[in-house]
Amino acid sequence: MSHSSRQTELVDRIEIVPLTAAFCPVASALHAEGFEDQDHWSADEMVALLDVPGAFGLLAFAPGNEVENRLDTPLGFIQMQAVLDEAEINTIVVVKEARKRGVARKLLFAVFERLRETGVGRVLLEVAEDNASAIALYRHCGFTEIGRRKKYYRRKSGREVDALVMERDLGTCVLGWNA
Repeated sequence: MSHSSRQTELVDRIEIVPLTAAFCPVASALHAEGFEDQDHWSADEMVALLDVPGAFGLLAFAPGNEVENRLDTPLGFIQMQAVLDEAEINTIVVVKEARKRGVARKLLFAVFERLRETGVGRVLLEVAEDNASAIALYRHCGFTEIGRRKKYYRRKSGREVDALVMERDLGTCVLGWNA
């Protein structure tokens, strides 16, 4: 099977499961790969983040196949924190081989569905201003820019990069402000 057909097969079969402490070592490895020019989160840091009230994560993977002796393949994950009627994306990562194939979109829309069920009406995130593909994805998924944080990210090279602050309205609000 060619590399590109394997990529297509991976993404055609995306499953989403809760990110639990047992999956945090996998998520940490994905985070290190996805943010190779920044510091990444250790498995212990991810477990600690999941223990914060309102925090949760989702893991995307391509299911394995016993007949073909193929294991499950992690594709990416998202880690969130919700407080009252707002939520923030702490991080989202997709492996390079599966980027631009719908994995991040599927993770985002799974999060939106879960948040709507709990009355969250607004999702926030920060994204490096030089991450054009992520910014395009977020805009495609309904996020708009609402601000900027100067020199928010520090690359391993020492270069500092602004963060764009973006939001998406989910159309519901537990406190009734947008009702």
